[in-house]
Amino acid sequence: MHIKTVAAILAWLVVALLLLNRIFNSEWVLPIAIALTIVAVLIYFSPRLRKGKKSADKEEKPPSSDQITEH
Repeated sequence: MHIKTVAAILAWLVVALLLLNRIFNSEWVLPIAIALTIVAVLIYFSPRLRKGKKSADKEEKPPSSDQITEH
């Protein structure tokens, strides 16, 4: 399954939980829905975060001795 599909499924699960919360007026559904929303957002943006981290790592590393050429 694709990462965005998993995030979308979690978002729909949150919507279903919130609808059930209106029916049952339960105290534990809202914190679970908030946690699942945070997880869905992190899953959705995780490829972008990893890509950004890799590019930041490339900028921080000095070039290896093989790449340095003397003129």
